[in-house]
Amino acid sequence: MPKEQDWEEAKKWIGKDLLDHPIEGGDEVERTTIRRRCEILEFDCPLHWDDKGAKAHGYKGMFAPHHMLLTYARPAYWKPGMPTAWSSNDPNFHLRSTEDHRKRVPFPPTSAGFATDVEIDYIRPLYIGDRVVLKEDKLFSITPRNTRVGEGAFVMWEQRFYNQRDELVAVAKRGGYQYDPHKMVSVGPGAWKRADEVGTPPPQPAQPQAQPAAPAAGARAAGPGPLSAPNWSKQRYFEDVQEGEELPGTSYAITIQRLVMEAGANRDFAPIHHNREIAQRGGAPDMYANNYFCQGMLERTVREWAGLDGAIKKIGPFRMTLFNPAGETTVARGKVEKKYQEGGESRIDLSLWGEHSKGTTIVGRAVISLPSRTKSHPR
Repeated sequence: MPKEQDWEEAKKWIGKDLLDHPIEGGDEVERTTIRRRCEILEFDCPLHWDDKGAKAHGYKGMFAPHHMLLTYARPAYWKPGMPTAWSSNDPNFHLRSTEDHRKRVPFPPTSAGFATDVEIDYIRPLYIGDRVVLKEDKLFSITPRNTRVGEGAFVMWEQRFYNQRDELVAVAKRGGYQYDPHKMVSVGPGAWKRADEVGTPPPQPAQPQAQPAAPAAGARAAGPGPLSAPNWSKQRYFEDVQEGEELPGTSYAITIQRLVMEAGANRDFAPIHHNREIAQRGGAPDMYANNYFCQGMLERTVREWAGLDGAIKKIGPFRMTLFNPAGETTVARGKVEKKYQEGGESRIDLSLWGEHSKGTTIVGRAVISLPSRTKSHPR
């Protein structure tokens, strides 16, 4: 496993732009991918479903939810003229993007990783027909750490995204944990522990295969649906907001089907999000919700509270502190921390978090602007 000193050579690259050339996302913004993304979140905001509704609130037309930026920035996995990308028939072979656009940073070798941190300033909406282009990709920080799942480092990148008109659409800081997992051993059906926490376990008897038509014994109820139904005809104004008030929560039952649908909609096909065995080998209790899903939970919670004339300026920094695995129900919540005037806008700072039966799973912040009853609201 890499030790702290093994990351020193990589740290010399901090602050450098690592792109060989701009990278265009594999897909343009279009209605079908927006619909599929909103379907998983059960997010019925008219700004993302209807041109007429979006135009009535000052936009050029319907646009993608903000957290879809990274979906549209993802390069294609394969293009005409390329050789096959599936170079192995190993059932657990993991295909990554075939466009290797970064210079080679001398990271120590690690065998696992997952996204942890996101902080995105949103400059412009992504409208139907737009394409996202990554034009700057800097290594921002490296923080070695030994965690409960393994030994490695938290690595952060700073990125600038543009549309096809060369207009800046977002600035992002994104991070992940690159690590070698602690050795995990099975201690029972579906149960794993670190090898250094237990002795050598006795062989486990073969378990009968579960019948898919019947629910597992002791399975938890899916949990509540939305904790409050949004009323899109009601707008929240700056004057109505009180520091300390809490946002109504939104609820998400995490199931295998939902995680598979999520992977298809956001094109994050990392097997830790839809393969139980691989997720557990990496120290997770089960396959779990990815970064995009968690961003979507927070965005929906903020939008339903702010109303259609609120503008989401920034989501983050936020970090996933516990896994959101299949079999849990995660509830996203928020609280008003501060209200103030800045740059001619009436702004609100929010604290955001997600929680399930094991505790707090996401912690983060958001900045939004709200219309004022006494002056016009800049878009």
